[in-house]
Amino acid sequence: MARLAAERALQEDIDITPLLTEASLPLTLMDDPETRVSARGEMDFLNLVAEVLKDDFLGFHMARDYDLRRLGFFYYVMASSSHLGDAIDREVRYSSVVSEGIRTKCQVDGTLAIVTEYAGVERHRDRQQIEFWMTCTLRKCRIFTDRQFVPVEVSFVHQRSGVFSEMERYFGVAPTFGAEQDRISFTRDVTDLPLVTADPHLNELLLKHYYDVINRRHGEQGPLRTRIENAMTPRLPHGKVNIQIIAMDLGMSVRTLSRRLADEGLTFSTILEELRSELAQGYLRQHNISISQIAWLLGYNEASSFVRAVQRWMGKSPREVRRMIHNPAEPDEPSHPLTID
Repeated sequence: MARLAAERALQEDIDITPLLTEASLPLTLMDDPETRVSARGEMDFLNLVAEVLKDDFLGFHMARDYDLRRLGFFYYVMASSSHLGDAIDREVRYSSVVSEGIRTKCQVDGTLAIVTEYAGVERHRDRQQIEFWMTCTLRKCRIFTDRQFVPVEVSFVHQRSGVFSEMERYFGVAPTFGAEQDRISFTRDVTDLPLVTADPHLNELLLKHYYDVINRRHGEQGPLRTRIENAMTPRLPHGKVNIQIIAMDLGMSVRTLSRRLADEGLTFSTILEELRSELAQGYLRQHNISISQIAWLLGYNEASSFVRAVQRWMGKSPREVRRMIHNPAEPDEPSHPLTID
């Protein structure tokens, strides 16, 4: 993804060196295709390139347009499977080999859902990477089966407002934003679809390769703080963020979570406060989300509570912060406490 984004920037005659530096990625990224980059660095780089290109749907556009064979072994181990269910199983098993920050799993109830989770990186920082991944998943399924089937549901944890008709046309269904999970769902019978790209001999060879790779790596759940933030993020708009619920999400007792936080010199309330502050800055950059909407997205019962929080974090009202972001050269106006857009 990082290399694809860099190529797009270079095609527009943009110097990617400062972007690579800011994202802490190697300046040799385009020289060595085998260079691995950190999940956090890749996420930051995609965000920076999207901003420079003024393409808020960069991840979606890249996944829709590029040659999927550039995924290498990961593409071919899926494409060579016999049925779509086998290909999906390969994606679930081996996604961590492609990206250290992403894990996928299947949930089967009335539908077959491919759910994407984040490991060791903060979900709330991302939009481009997950939209790339989800679009790529659907595109692979269509290519492998030579069918333009439409998913039952496509949902993302992050928020979007405004027009996203381009994505709706591609998916064939309106994506849901602000959901509790990043997931794409299909009817259960798609698992039986044969693949036109099947190659049992190649598949056997690649499965041995991935088995060796997985055995050499040890999965990590990621830092405790990141796991807590990732559990908090989809629950914020519903006002269901407290230590009891988050402890349950993480599969531990409140006592255990409190002890582990204390061992790391952290508190639950501090993590929640700093997460809200960081999310607020991102939402204030988006023109089409009102102050009252942002307050709701961050789990505040009243917009006035959010306004006071922003003044505490940044020393200015949300309206002033938003103006500074978009017009940094303009002088400050007198502050009006509790002013709501």
